[in-house]
Amino acid sequence: MKSNLNIGDRKYSNDVKLIDGESLFNEIDKINRSIRILKFENSILYDTAFAIYNMASIQELLDTILARLVTHTNADFGLIFLLEKDELKLKSHSNVLYEELEKTTFRIGEGLVGWTFYKEQGLLTDDVQKDFRYIRCISDTRAQITIPIKMHEKILGVLVLGSKKDSDFGESDFKLINTISGEIGLAINNAKLTAKLQKENQNNQRLFELTKRITSSMDLEEVSNMGIKIVTEIIEVHSCTLGIFDKVDENKISVISSYGDDKKGLEFSGTVEEAFKKKHMAEIKTDKGYIYSIPLLSKESCMGILHINTKNKLTIEEIELINGTITPLTSALENAFLYKNVERLATRDGLTGVYNHLYFQNMLDEYIRKVQKDENDLSMAMIDIDNFKKYNDTYGHPIGDLLLKKVVEVMRSILRDEDVIFRYGGDEFTIILPYTNSEDAGVIMEQIKNIISDYKFEIGDKEEEETEETALDVEVIKESMFKSEKLFNSNIFKKWISEKVGLSKSKSISNTFNITISVGISSLVDVNYDKEMLIKNADKASLKSKRNGKNQVTIWKPELNMD
Repeated sequence: MKSNLNIGDRKYSNDVKLIDGESLFNEIDKINRSIRILKFENSILYDTAFAIYNMASIQELLDTILARLVTHTNADFGLIFLLEKDELKLKSHSNVLYEELEKTTFRIGEGLVGWTFYKEQGLLTDDVQKDFRYIRCISDTRAQITIPIKMHEKILGVLVLGSKKDSDFGESDFKLINTISGEIGLAINNAKLTAKLQKENQNNQRLFELTKRITSSMDLEEVSNMGIKIVTEIIEVHSCTLGIFDKVDENKISVISSYGDDKKGLEFSGTVEEAFKKKHMAEIKTDKGYIYSIPLLSKESCMGILHINTKNKLTIEEIELINGTITPLTSALENAFLYKNVERLATRDGLTGVYNHLYFQNMLDEYIRKVQKDENDLSMAMIDIDNFKKYNDTYGHPIGDLLLKKVVEVMRSILRDEDVIFRYGGDEFTIILPYTNSEDAGVIMEQIKNIISDYKFEIGDKEEEETEETALDVEVIKESMFKSEKLFNSNIFKKWISEKVGLSKSKSISNTFNITISVGISSLVDVNYDKEMLIKNADKASLKSKRNGKNQVTIWKPELNMD
């Protein structure tokens, strides 16, 4: 076997090639580094995939991905910016305190972050201090990887990995992060979709529950308040107002529920008028945001308006949620109004609109319990129209009905908000005056008596006789009047009574006459909170007024013999 190998002369045959030890070591090291890179890549890909399918929220996803990238690349810090409107806003930070961040928002094209987003290209920067595009975000930053986060061809944001040492990242790090940015973008997009679906599901569930409650309620105030509650829970608003159009004058709107700082009433103009006339939502942009008026449609007519002020323009999804609320809300309001009308027929006198005798008994019990609990007083007045039968027999029942209405009108003009009128029967009325002693009640009733006796009733005014009065619109519901103490001190009471203005007298014509009333008053304190004695003594005092010549006010006192 021929061999040309000469060790001394360092000659080698062309048939045999030997690798020296250093070259072999380099090859092995190269292979090991490739293996480490592959393991590193697989580890990151695994962690990213794990985060995609296991994170409960988008914030948890961002924090997890960023923390693992910082760990795998030995970066000093990591940041993720996502696009919101026309700005890139910081959504996650790792290995750095928020207080250490000098900038958390970039415009598109601003700094390395904005430039990367605008150019849709990643950057590997050995020393950011030498890059004119750099705007400091974290002090002492040197090397930085800035990668756009993509979802297919769409840029969602920017990923930043930074080091405080020059040239701390290699080309392999940059290529790897750039490669998996698509997976990160997909994960973020999926998390956003999941969050959106979860929110829609929560809104739909909330809408279902509240709608069920709305449709089961017959109370107008409760229904309207729940309607406002639904809207303010599913969208962010400055204010939200629910108004109902007047059936007689559609230009008048009564606010029945509202939310927010703006407590002004609604005017029949702008978006409100447009929504009413066109029967669909109207919107307008203002200096403070957006205004929306949504009509509440009932059988081709518009019964009310939902008026909303928002900072941001409503999304299609938010508008759909509101529209999903409007239909059941409108039906519930219709039912509540119907129930209120039925309740009105059951509790109110059809002629005068004041509460009837049956409701008087129930309401008096409530008032007595309240004032007794507060250790306060309550007075009751019994009013009887003098010679009422004579007017009925002489002028007919239409005139008698007119007299009853006018007496109620006078009493309403003088009484306070917390005082409640009832038709006790025929030509008799009762008044509950809570938190009022008998002397103060006497002053009020003297005022009413005097105005009625001075008022000239016109017989020939047929239009006035036949006018249908909507008493419910005039009479304020009194049950809610148990608030703070209403017992007037003498100075306040005198000032209040002196400011009251009586009804204007009608011009004198031939067919006019005057009427008078006899009034009896009793108080709860004087009868030791006994309901039956309160009514009985007020009736006795009223009879005494009649016996003493009528057109009088008599206050029952224990020491007086009124039998």
